[in-house]
Amino acid sequence: MYPRSAILLAIVALAAGCSPPDEADSVAGVSTEQIAIRGATVLTGTELNPKSATTVLVAEGTIRAIGPDADLEIPAGARVIDASGLTLAPGFIDAHVHIGFYDPAEVVAGGVTTVRDLGWPPDEIFPLVERSREPAFDGPRIVAAGPMITAPGGYPLNAAWAPPGTGLAVASSEEARSAVTAVADRGASIVKIALNPPVGPTLSRGLVREIVSAAHERDLEVTGHISGLEQLNKAIEAGVDELAHMLMSTESIPDETVEAMVQAEMTVVPTLSVRTGHDRDVAVDNLRRFIAAGGQVVYGTDLGNEGPQPGIDATEVDAMAAAGMTGLDIVRAATVDAARLLGLTDTGTVAEGMRADLVGLRGDATMDVEALSNIAFVIAGGRVVP
Repeated sequence: MYPRSAILLAIVALAAGCSPPDEADSVAGVSTEQIAIRGATVLTGTELNPKSATTVLVAEGTIRAIGPDADLEIPAGARVIDASGLTLAPGFIDAHVHIGFYDPAEVVAGGVTTVRDLGWPPDEIFPLVERSREPAFDGPRIVAAGPMITAPGGYPLNAAWAPPGTGLAVASSEEARSAVTAVADRGASIVKIALNPPVGPTLSRGLVREIVSAAHERDLEVTGHISGLEQLNKAIEAGVDELAHMLMSTESIPDETVEAMVQAEMTVVPTLSVRTGHDRDVAVDNLRRFIAAGGQVVYGTDLGNEGPQPGIDATEVDAMAAAGMTGLDIVRAATVDAARLLGLTDTGTVAEGMRADLVGLRGDATMDVEALSNIAFVIAGGRVVP
């Protein structure tokens, strides 16, 4: 797992000495270039309503206008992109990555314009979060959890892939609350816990409750790396808000537990592309039944692990489709619903006034899931990605 050498330290180290941004990039994190995207079928608004032969105008990194090709006048000097025959969707949001294992430029070029890192040393990841807001940053916008909170000796403290500082061990209520305060004060967007008995001790039910309570007091949700039905039940009872993966063991989740997850309004980030063979089949079936019961799913790949590729991952998309999701369902899970989960109010939809995070897909992405990973162009913060 996580076989690639980390490059994040080098990226962070370059931040202080990076070249000054282009004069056109005067707004933090976005481009001031004017762009007109013409001829696409645009998935508009929070309902992702498809509108054919539509033009989208972008300026100052923001979507300024959307309308029929025949009606919108292109500003003088604007860069024109012919998107005839393409689906224009919001840029994808990957809700589970370990960005330190990849060049961020690869990730954004593949159609993912925002990522959430779910496990990395705080002194490395939080500076990169800030760096990702700068105009010169060639990568997706990043939000992060920082280190995972775990039991002494628990996952990922002894994991070969994890740099020192990726895990934060707690053994008492006071330590649990202090750990939540520490990651919240650094700028965590969510608190992550690990309950993975095959590789070490796990947090008690009482400590999980303490972590959830402390996180909610800071208006943060809690996501869990969870293996096994016993640990899943512990997480549900303690009020954990999200699964960072579909259940990591190969157990079939009983229907009554699936219903309990739905009743608890627990969100699942599937990361199916890290599974293979029978393991993936079980995870897909668990996801299928969770969706059928009304569960909320948000796109995430566990990028950095073996399997997922940077950008919109075809294996993840195919596995989500095997669980019963349509192309439009998958787009929604990776855009509208992901933005809502991450608390991002300026991205995830193609609408006037929103940040210009867009991806042009070859084909009808609402019907053909293969179109979701067939990238024609990417715009991130109003900047056309090379």
